Amino acid sequence: MNKRSWPCRLGLAGGIDKDGSRAVELLAAGFDSVEFGTVTPQPEEGGNPGLAALVSRLAALSPRLTVKPHIGIGIGMGSDAPPSALPAEWAAGLRGARHIADYVCFNLSARRYQSLLNAARLPLLRHAFETVAAVRQSEQGRHVPLALKLPLGVQDAFPLTLAEAAAANGFDAIIAVLPEDVRRLDRLRLLADRLRGRAGLVAVGGIRNAADAQAACAAGADGVQVHRVFAELGAACLPALVDAV
Repeated sequence: MNKRSWPCRLGLAGGIDKDGSRAVELLAAGFDSVEFGTVTPQPEEGGNPGLAALVSRLAALSPRLTVKPHIGIGIGMGSDAPPSALPAEWAAGLRGARHIADYVCFNLSARRYQSLLNAARLPLLRHAFETVAAVRQSEQGRHVPLALKLPLGVQDAFPLTLAEAAAANGFDAIIAVLPEDVRRLDRLRLLADRLRGRAGLVAVGGIRNAADAQAACAAGADGVQVHRVFAELGAACLPALVDAV
């Protein structure tokens, strides 16, 4: 899964299943990829079982799968960790997930990470990108694709700069959360132009039907992810979406 060859045209976004308890159902639904999490390296109260528990459940399930879409694992940072811990948290997440995940997604889209999404934090974020890229390079085993998930916003240039920085450090995909705004596709098109094919581009947020998926792909996305429409309709949402991408 490298750059514009990102194969996951239709994916299920993270947030539906954080502990793998629905893995059998979700992996059989018909997606190209299913992302589990977001989880943190250590368990936390409030429905976050931690990375080890999720990986253990997925590893036990894997040999029994006859149809296996790409498995993504979303990694976040512990709620009590200071911002400076981000590189170490992400590195621990990659080390814990790489043996079962087909890609690892580092999630900056949640509200709790808003304080990181400003120009003053760019050196820290670049350090985090460099750290996980170095972990991937140094450890033996298969090459695990890296994805960055971030809110695309409407006017702020920083998400575009951050996506470019991730691509420059070898990230394989940017998962862009589209804003709830009429300019959403203009922003997606601008990001696609800025990336210039250096990383795959996946659109998520407000993708509810074939027209939404087709519009995102026409604006430069290599694939889309869905969340809310699957939560509402289950696998019944897939047939039209499969044809669209």
